[in-house]
Amino acid sequence: MARKMLLLDIDAILNKQFNIDFKGYSPVEVDQFLDSVVRDYDSYEKMLSEVSEEAEHLKDENSALKSKVAELEAKVRRLEDNNSTINNQITSNLSQVDILRRIARLEQEVFNKK
Repeated sequence: MARKMLLLDIDAILNKQFNIDFKGYSPVEVDQFLDSVVRDYDSYEKMLSEVSEEAEHLKDENSALKSKVAELEAKVRRLEDNNSTINNQITSNLSQVDILRRIARLEQEVFNKK
């Protein structure tokens, strides 16, 4: 990630020095606790890094899919336009065929009556 969200990092935890008073904490216990905190921070940083990489991968994949969708939508529009043109041509041709049939029937009527 570009910005750092944590106040502490592993080095700050490891290098932290505590003042020991007469009734202070046991340095061994403090060190053991800090060691466990360091392990947790290390795990957390690894998880954060993995999630960040996965987010970037998903953003890239999303962009690729968006461009593919745009490409397919353009193709669908072209096909719909072609389909509309073909339908208009078919309708025009059917109208012409219908007219020719009517003319043929009229001619048969005229020639059969003579």
